This record gives sequence, C-alpha cells and structure tokens, in this order.
Amino acid sequence: MRVVDAAAATIPADSDAVVGPIPEVDVDADRPQDGNAELRLATVESACVVSAPSFAAGADRPPHTLVSELRTHDDLNLTELLHQSAPDRQIPDSHLVCKDNLTNRSITIGELRNRAGRLAHGLKRQLDCAARHRFALILPNCVEFVELYHAVLWTGGVVAPINHQLKPAEIGHGLAISRPKYILAYRAALQNIKDAVKVAADELAEKAGVDHYDPTIVTVIQKASGHLHIPDDFLDDTILPIPHYEDTTKHLATIHLSSGTTGLPKGVQLSHYNFVSNCYQLYAHDARQWHAQSRIVAYTPFVHIAMTTQPLFFGPWMGCMHHAMPAFDLETLGQIVQSTAATNIQGVATVIKALATSNITDKYDFSRVEIIQIGGAPFTDDLLDRLYKKGNWQMSFLYGMTEAAPYVAWKRVGQDVPRGAVGKIMPNIECLLRKEGTNEDADEGGPGELHIRGPNIAQGYMSVENLSVKPLTDKDGFYNTGDVCTISQDGFVSVVGRTKELIKFNGFQVSPVEMEALVQEHSLVSDAGVAALWDQDRLTELPTAYVVLKDAAAGPEVKEEQLRKINKDIDLLVSGYKKLRGGVWEVDVLPRNAQTKFLRKQFKEQRTGLNSLGKKMAVAKL
Repeated sequence: MRVVDAAAATIPADSDAVVGPIPEVDVDADRPQDGNAELRLATVESACVVSAPSFAAGADRPPHTLVSELRTHDDLNLTELLHQSAPDRQIPDSHLVCKDNLTNRSITIGELRNRAGRLAHGLKRQLDCAARHRFALILPNCVEFVELYHAVLWTGGVVAPINHQLKPAEIGHGLAISRPKYILAYRAALQNIKDAVKVAADELAEKAGVDHYDPTIVTVIQKASGHLHIPDDFLDDTILPIPHYEDTTKHLATIHLSSGTTGLPKGVQLSHYNFVSNCYQLYAHDARQWHAQSRIVAYTPFVHIAMTTQPLFFGPWMGCMHHAMPAFDLETLGQIVQSTAATNIQGVATVIKALATSNITDKYDFSRVEIIQIGGAPFTDDLLDRLYKKGNWQMSFLYGMTEAAPYVAWKRVGQDVPRGAVGKIMPNIECLLRKEGTNEDADEGGPGELHIRGPNIAQGYMSVENLSVKPLTDKDGFYNTGDVCTISQDGFVSVVGRTKELIKFNGFQVSPVEMEALVQEHSLVSDAGVAALWDQDRLTELPTAYVVLKDAAAGPEVKEEQLRKINKDIDLLVSGYKKLRGGVWEVDVLPRNAQTKFLRKQFKEQRTGLNSLGKKMAVAKL
C-alpha cells in the first residue's frame, strides 16, 4: 500500500499529483483547507501503516483528496530541474535566489543557470572530467557554493560536500570515504585540506589497499600559488549542454557523510532521483509555505543535508531566496533579518531560546518573519509563550535524515499540531512502526521504530573499505530510521525516543564510536564510552565521555584534574560540535553485553560523581 497524506487542497491543479477538484486557497487563512478525507491507522501486510483511502482510476473521489501517489520523475535530473519552475509559477530570470555575507555576492536564477553552465564547461575543459567523477566541495555557505554545486552536477559529476571547519583527520576520513578526484577548496582552509589528503592517503592504503591518492586541488574565493582558481581559470564563454539521463534512479548526485544509525561516519549515496522526488514531495505537501516572496536566512552549513535540498534545489525551483550565512552569531542574524526583510528563519533549539529570551527582536526588525523552521525539540510552554510574544510568526516543525534526502514529515502553514508532533508524513512515503529490534508490528499508533520507504530514500552506504553500495533498506525496501515514534489517529508523527546511538548536538550528528576511539587512546584512560547528556538550558544533547581511569587509587582532587585534562585534550582533536560539552565523568565500570557491546543506557548508573566540569550530577538522556 502506498502511503500518502490525504490533506492536499494546497496542491495546484496542474501539478503532477493525482487530485480531485481543487478550490481556491486563501493564503491568508489561519488554517489550510484540509479536505474531508481522514488519515487512519491500519494494520496492512503485517505492518502498522499510515494510509489514505485508495480509489480506482476514474472512480468517484471525495473532492480535494490526494488519492494516488505523485508521479515519480525518474528521467528528470537536477540540472534540468534548475531550468524549470514549479508547476504553478513562472520565475523570471531576474529573480534573486541567493545572497551571502561572506563575499557579499548575490545571484539571480538566470545568472545561476548561466554561470553554473559556463563553470561546468570550464571544469570539462581544464580538468577533462567525465560523468561520475567525484568532486569534494569544501566551502562555507556562500553563492560560490551554490553555483559550483550545480556546475559539478551539470558535468555529470558527483558532489561530496565536507565541512571546511573540520579538523584534518576528520576531513581526511571524509575524503577516504568518497575518494574524490578533485577538491574545490576554500583558500582559508587550504593547509588543513592538504594535511587531510595525507590522512586520507594513509587510511586508504591501510584499509583499502590503495597505493596512491593525490586529488587535484582547485582554490575558490581566494587564490593560492600553484593551484588553478575558480572562477578565473574556469568561467568559460559558452555553456555546457544540459545533460539528460533516461534513468536517474542510479545516477549518483552526492555522497553525504552520515553516522547512519550507528558506528563511524559513512557515505550516503543520494541520486538525482532522490532529490527531485523530495522536491516534488515538499511541493505537494505544502506548496504555499514557499513562494517567490520567501526570503530565508540559513546558517546551518550547506554541506549538511538539512541545508542541501532547500537552498540548492527546491528554493530556486520554487522562487525562494536564501541568504547564506557562513557562520552564526545572533547579532549578525538580527542584522540580516532586518536588511533582507526575511520571511523565514532556519532555527535550532538554541536560537529559538535566544529569540525568546534576548532583546534581539527589539534591536532589529523581525516584523516580516512569518515562519521559523525547526526540527522537533522539547520546548516548554513558557518558552513558546515568550517566543510568540516576540513576533507574529509560527513554528514550522520538520523531520528528516540524510538517508531521506532529507525530508520525511513537515508541519503545514497554519496547521495545528499536537504538542511534540512534527507534522504529517509527506506524499509518496510509506511508513510502518515495529517493536524495537524486531520485525513485529508495534501496537496501533505506536510507539515503535519508524521504518520508511519512498523514492527519496538513498541508494545505500559506502565506506573506506568498500566502494560498492551497501543497501540501507531491508528486502522490502524499508529503511529503519532508528527513531521511536508515535502516529496519531489524525496522522501526526511524534518522535519520542531513539534507538540509534548517534548523538545530536544542535542538529549535528556525533558518532559515539568515533569519539570513543579518541578517548580510549588517552594515556590516563583504561576504558571509555561516549553517550549523550541532555542539557535542558540549551535544549540539545551534549557529547559526554564516561571513563575508567588508570589510576583508580588516586584521590578525588587528582582524579578531577585528570578528567579535566582528558576533556581538554580530546576537545583539541575534534571540531566544535563534537567537543565533550557534557564533560568527562568517572565510572567504576562500563557495562557491556555478552557480545561486548556497550549498554549505553546504563552508563549513568555507574558514575562516581567526579567529573571534568566540577558540577553536581546532571540528568543523562541515554
């Protein structure tokens, strides 16, 4: 059974969704016209499935009801999508789609199509690159990032986005996974990138038997001696012909780094088909949330999947303008919101708290902001009341993951959702709830592990050791998200827990396994495990280490000094979001199961009370 959302009155009549008659939609109404079909929970094919009523082709249908899956575009690639507009809108070439405060550039949709095509031609000419060649894109948020992303895809190449702020060892691991032939590098991070190439070469030699790895490095934004530079050496006079692929389901677009549900970061292989499908899913789900007057301020790195589909693909197609912030600070956010008359703000829990509790909305004009986009977070009623008094805006909750390109559920404009819910599942996504660690149905409505299937689900994983695709779905094509969810009778999804081990700090994934390898190597540590500590003030999980000290007989003062040293030393080895902000805690023993796998939920029970932060016992959420 194909799962679709029955509430679809906002879908334009000429879209590719199969719909009944669509009335005019009052875009200023407080609530969308949800139609008269209700979602229901049913047990179908041994699974708890959210489903909509189905109708035979040509049969009588209730009005305003989505009754069939969206058309899947398996012959439409992302370069072709760039040259189209969404079905109900005509976006002129002069329409602004991106600007930044790194280089202070701005670009219209016409200029983006022109420059990306000319840069693609230059990449072909200078590098003799071929289809499926891989390019690491290591840049902060900026207009150059957007046009180069499209230029690589235009050549038929594959983009491997990597955060320029990572340490050389972390960048190197990303390079070893994706094995790019070319690196488009931010000049300011060039030395770290060169060091990372050496790390990647060593890792590939050790784990994959690769004798030689020496990618071509091209600089961007600032020049460096001995390197070709973009745009100077690559902006061709002519545009490369637009490619066409008969089957985009297997044509790789990106390799995004993700920890998956467990273990070290790995490469998620996302196709043109995955991204195009997710664009159409967003459009069908709530087209009026994004429009030609949308001005969105985005500060999450565009290398992160949460800021890939929207600013790069969906935004230009819908006519939205994204202001790309290369780094976040609250004062700059206020200045940009005011200067751009922003209508949307990309949010994380810490920013929501700052908006609610600081005077930033008094210092700058936030009056045009209509929507704050955010993943689900446990906000208190008091905090939300204070937030809503600061502006005439609404929260737009969303849920997704790298493996889903990335969006799975989203709250519609004006829609009332139960507390803690993130919205409804988007069209063309099937979902079922299973008991944790089994193939058995959960009780109707859950809670249970959420398994999903749809055209936006990635091809699979790749690792340093294995270039071939490792499927991430089961034999029926369902992906286990590792999230424990409930689904209400009205179809609202709530994420109530997580079985996967990764830690989420302000939306960034931190692999406990990766961090454990570092902590366990410390000279003062006998054994170590890493898990999450919940910080109610910052409304996020904090990476936290639990260690058995080698000098177990030392006194409390000596042990606390050792714990502080471990904390400081590890923080110097990793990027900012991976730092052990939850501290380093002494434990008597780290519990394991019979297969020696950590029992992370029991870490907190073993704490002695000594820690690197000099604090009393904190509340652990493991």
